[in-house]
Amino acid sequence: MDPLSVTASVIAIATLALQSCKAAYNVVDGLAEAPQAIARSRISLTETQKTVDALHQALITGSEPILNSVLRSIELDETLKSVQRICDKFATDITYFTSHSTDGKFSKRDRMTVNLHESKMRNLDRELGDCQQTLSMVLVSINLIVTTQTADDLRRLGGRFQAQEQALASLDTQLYNRQKSPLAEEGLVYDRDTSLQLTSTLRKLCQEALSTIKTKRTGQKFGDMSTDDQSMAMQGIVGDAHDGVQQSFGKMTTSKNSKAFQGQMDASSFATMFGKP
Repeated sequence: MDPLSVTASVIAIATLALQSCKAAYNVVDGLAEAPQAIARSRISLTETQKTVDALHQALITGSEPILNSVLRSIELDETLKSVQRICDKFATDITYFTSHSTDGKFSKRDRMTVNLHESKMRNLDRELGDCQQTLSMVLVSINLIVTTQTADDLRRLGGRFQAQEQALASLDTQLYNRQKSPLAEEGLVYDRDTSLQLTSTLRKLCQEALSTIKTKRTGQKFGDMSTDDQSMAMQGIVGDAHDGVQQSFGKMTTSKNSKAFQGQMDASSFATMFGKP
């Protein structure tokens, strides 16, 4: 894998986010007789870890040229960095709140501390839940896009595309409403501003996924594409010629033994061009 490719970059960021999820979960999971607030956090961290791990695996095992194209339209970096930030915050806060507890006993003093900071933990739970929900939805979109490369694929999966568009639009509305009515329990101005910025980031990702999946179903519009240093990328459709799909492309530039194509290409030519020796 080209270490400078878009896909490789996102994999590296996803790896860090996954490590932070696991570290935060280990902190929470090691607490015996923990109060309900921590039990909720354990669930949030578990679900987020599953989603980030599934995304990580999809990026590792997927076709790099196709993923490079998709990830130029659906930018995951900031959301994955937000997951890492929230999980690191979880681990730091819970370690501090439970400094008097042991593996076998949750101290009364720590229980009072956790209860005093429950609203803060609830806010982190909500932020992590929003990240998990958005990444889960985007992962479904990416999998749908990368597995749909022929006209037959598009006809067969047309209903799933439309259902996914509706789900993404609904999620965007949910996040928009969150922006307009931030929870009062968010507390400090800094916390509110951070939460609003996160929601803005998630909306942007959601909208990018919605635009990309619509374009995949109804037509294809691409911007400029540049590859270098033995990287690979593609814009278009692989497989049988797809009648009725409108395609438009920006400028394509390749250098330093890189490979790229725009348009429609049959599967055999694609394998010859991008297949590993």
